[in-house]
Amino acid sequence: MKVALIEVKPIQNEYIAKEMAGGLGKRITLGNNFWATFLRNQLTNSFIAPPISLASLAGVAMACNHGIKAYHIARIEDIERDTDIAIVLSSMVDYHNEVNFIRGIKTLLPRLKVIVVGSFASAMPEIYAGEADCIIKGDSELAVQKILSEGFPVEKIIVSERPEDLNTLPMLNWEPFMRNGYYARRPFSKELGVGIQKSRGCSMTCNYCPYAAFYGKARHFDSDYVLKMLEHYHDRHQINYFMFRDPNFGENRKEFHVFMEKLINSGLKINWSCEARLDTFKEDSDFGLMAKAGLRYIITGIESSDEELLKQNLRRPIKKEDAFRKLKVLERSGVIVQTNYILGFPHETQESVYKTIEYAKQLNSMFATFHVFTPQPGTKIFDDYKNRLLGLDWQEFNYSNLVWGHDTLTKDFLDKITSNAYVEYYFRPKWMLKHTGRLLKTVF
Repeated sequence: MKVALIEVKPIQNEYIAKEMAGGLGKRITLGNNFWATFLRNQLTNSFIAPPISLASLAGVAMACNHGIKAYHIARIEDIERDTDIAIVLSSMVDYHNEVNFIRGIKTLLPRLKVIVVGSFASAMPEIYAGEADCIIKGDSELAVQKILSEGFPVEKIIVSERPEDLNTLPMLNWEPFMRNGYYARRPFSKELGVGIQKSRGCSMTCNYCPYAAFYGKARHFDSDYVLKMLEHYHDRHQINYFMFRDPNFGENRKEFHVFMEKLINSGLKINWSCEARLDTFKEDSDFGLMAKAGLRYIITGIESSDEELLKQNLRRPIKKEDAFRKLKVLERSGVIVQTNYILGFPHETQESVYKTIEYAKQLNSMFATFHVFTPQPGTKIFDDYKNRLLGLDWQEFNYSNLVWGHDTLTKDFLDKITSNAYVEYYFRPKWMLKHTGRLLKTVF
């Protein structure tokens, strides 16, 4: 049997990452002026995260002894005619395009069975039900394994069991993606890499975060399991860069130190990036340990300068003095820091929004992103705001638009301030003085 793993390529001229934001996807709209266009092009060309969920399913298909081909395409004609099953990744930010693509598959290749997976299909399976043959809700590995081993199910929508012991899953199989030149990349780096995970899910309580909503509390891969995967891709495929896609890398303190020590002692000459809360690491020396193990880029959610707003949304705020100190320690260790911010929390005022943007400038990390607060379906907070939605298309739930009736802020204000925040942040003397030298060294 031949299995196609498909990430439908977006047709919009925007930065879209389909597996970010807990698998719902993220779209960054920066406006149409010269600087906004420049930033969008840099993001599109230099921050690439191939879907780790499809690489996991490639591992499942290989373990079942099926042929595999990975696609990142916009043309249905590119799919090989003798394909038996197509597994399509869903996303909220590009679902119209995906539904049309599946409809085209059923027209051009009517015998081809289509399975849809991913967080958005889990939250809204009815959107794909009219076109697809099967929609899998939840972690899809065990359901796909059963289909490939026992045959196609009678039910159109099935719930996959969650693998509590992640170490029983086959190793991520990036080889079909690499054959197509589809690699992970981080901003302003020429290195090509692959995605990897030390954990899945998140144990934090933030009521607006889709990671915990769709993947549950954090479950962890053993250090030896992950180290074996790193060695495989480094030794066999000469991969030196690895993008850890954990929502909060290092959350398990004991396992974190074990893994760092094993990685350092392995002698692997690699570099890697991760996403993590700064206060996950209680000791500043942890950052030096991570840098010694190869950490070169970290993404961290600061979210807001207003601690009360964060507490209201069950987000534990990071003390400002800790954020400044930890960021400096990371930068002195040679690690590039990207800070993420959210504008438009419930009850937020214009003054608070401006303070968050100013706080971002004071922290002055090399990279920063600004998003609009979005109550996503499936999250804890969604039910509180579903009756206040502005009637927009689900595709507009992309962290770049105000999609609900805010009590103090207008859509026009948030649209403009979010777009302008990028230009204000990057094109100012303090940012250029601090980061231009490192940036040029990274690029050239």
